Order: sequence, then structure tokens, then C-alpha cells
Amino acid sequence: MRIPSLSLIRIFFVISIISSNNSYAKNGSKQVENSSVSAYIMSDSFSNILPIKQLIEDDWKQAPADESSIGFTQNEVGLKTYWHSISLNLAHRLDYFVFTNTDTAKAFYLERTDQPLTSQDSYQLSLKLHHQRSNGLRLGYQWQFEHFSTEFNLGYWDISASRESQITGEIFGDEHNNITGTAELTEFYSDKNFLKRDNFNRWDIDGYGLTLDVSANWQVNDKLDIKLDIKDLYSQFKMKNLGYSQGKVDTDGTFINSLGGQSYLPLYRGIESASDYQFELPERINLIARYQGNTYKDKSLTMHYLARYKRQGEVDFYYAGLELELDNSTVKIMLDLEHLSPEVQYGNKWLNIILAIDEFNVDKAMQLTLGVAINYNF
Repeated sequence: MRIPSLSLIRIFFVISIISSNNSYAKNGSKQVENSSVSAYIMSDSFSNILPIKQLIEDDWKQAPADESSIGFTQNEVGLKTYWHSISLNLAHRLDYFVFTNTDTAKAFYLERTDQPLTSQDSYQLSLKLHHQRSNGLRLGYQWQFEHFSTEFNLGYWDISASRESQITGEIFGDEHNNITGTAELTEFYSDKNFLKRDNFNRWDIDGYGLTLDVSANWQVNDKLDIKLDIKDLYSQFKMKNLGYSQGKVDTDGTFINSLGGQSYLPLYRGIESASDYQFELPERINLIARYQGNTYKDKSLTMHYLARYKRQGEVDFYYAGLELELDNSTVKIMLDLEHLSPEVQYGNKWLNIILAIDEFNVDKAMQLTLGVAINYNF
């Protein structure tokens, strides 16, 4: 069952506002006293089409899944520093999404492996590619109360590359590996595009974007605390005079090939121009409830039970797990209940590491998360 993300956010913040108001009335806000700096790299990828490595490298070695619909990778490297309650974050990010259906994935696999499209009568095409690459600056502020804390980060991004390509239509294949049919094509692009159209100073590639990230931590009671982190809660990216193509691809033209057989020549009729373009990024939600369990060995080890909901790339993920809290470090072990992908996190004063993978053989992995952060407090 899918949890409506906006309803989830509203419920959490209503509770949070009540809690923070009560805390403020009693004690007032508390300023963060520690200052720190951290360097980090984070990569989060998922696919239900085929293994991530094959999808990224465009090397289709195996047939796609029966219910193919989405693949994404979101990557960021950056430097973040806190000075009391203020934070500053320099970052470079790359977001890439593929939205499709089973027919499109099957047709693309057969074409890429030089097999005739004869496994079914026709293929209904539905494909959307979207990616953006940008450098940015986030400015944040953190409030702390007795049982509640929250942080807001406003980001400004300078876009260096962007693309959105959409194809819909119907195609047919025969035993001679000929493909016929029609398709509607719409593309906005800074460089790469299906039509391989080059930019000879005919369009711009610069643009900018704004994002808002929100995080909160609520200590419900002595045993239970809830953490919420939302990336790209608000996002708006704009580009002016971007490369633009819109038209129809069909196989009206035929010709006799060198072997004497009839072949089809795809024809494109449409617009090749430039246009303003704007887009939003899917929000990323990470909600964790932690319940304190038993304490062992003279209070040097405490075990917590974890329940987690994550939404990324318009896909819902549900986890259950444990957190082992030691004197100077913590270890979290969680399991994605639907995709059976384990995730391990380790953290101490200086270092944070996260690793999640559904297959020990990376070539077959459909889900992969890898992150490292190095911290210094002063």
C-alpha cells in the first residue's frame, strides 16, 4: 500500500509544531553549540528494468524484467559545514531517471541484441528519460528545542546539462528484423538527444534551479524518537532557449535493400528549434521510527528497533531493522522488505558509511546505495 507522501508530511508537521511550541514555551529555542565540517559522496540507484550496471552502460546482456517501469540514479558529492545553527553546503549533483513500460523494454532489448521483434504482435512504446547535472549552494538553519529539532536548507543550483526525452507510439517487427510503426517524439536537451542534433550556438545550455530540503527529529518519549528527512520537498529548475525537437517518426518510406528484400526507412517530420524549459525533481522522503530496546554490558551497548519508510524516484521502500549503539559508534542493519535488499550503516565521530545492495555480484544488482562522509568537529 502506498503512503500518500503529502498527507504523511502534513501529519508529521502538525505534531511537530505542537511539540515544538510546547517545548519553546517551557525552555525557549536552543542554539547548536558545536561547529563541524564534513566531506561526503553519496550514490543511490534502483532499477526494476535490468541490472543497474547494464542500464547505465547501455549494455543489455539479459532480458528485462516482466514488469519494467523505472530506473534511477541520484548522486551527490559535496562539502558541508555547520557554524552554530547555520549550515553551508557546496555540492555537485547528478540525477537520472528512466520511466518506461514492459513493451518498450522488451522492444529495446531485442533491437539492441539484433533479434527480430516477433515475440508479440505489436509493442506499445512509452519512454521518458530525464536527467540533470548541476553545481549548487545550500544555506540552512537549524532550530533545537527540548524534544524537537528541525532544519531547513534552501539550495541554488547552476545547471550544466539537462535533458527530457519522451517517446510514445506503436511499432511492429518481422522475421527479417524490419521495424515498422509510428512514434511521437518530444525532447528538450542541452547536448545529447535521440536525433543526434548538434548545437552550433543555436541554443543555450545554462539554467538555474531552487530547492528546499527539510529535516526534523522528534523525541516522542524516553523510548521512541522519529526522524524525517525530505530532499527536494520543493524544486523548480528553469532553462532558457534549450534545444527542442517535437515531431513524428514513421516508416512511410520503403526501399529495396542489397539482398533484394523490402526494407523500411524511418522518417522524422517535425520541429527542430529552441525553447524555454522548466522541470521539477521527485521528492526524496526518509522517515525512521526508532524504539529503544535492551541495554547490555554496563550500558555500553544499547539495541534499538527500527521501522523505515523511504520514497525515491516515485518508488516506495519499506524497511525493518536494528540499531546497535556502542560507546563511541553506531551500527544500523536494515532490510528492504519488498526487494530483500540489506542495508548496513556505520557511524562514529569521524566517519559515516552506508552500503546497500541486493546482489553480491555487482553485475546483477538492481539496487545499490553507497555513501561515505568524513567529519571533523571543532
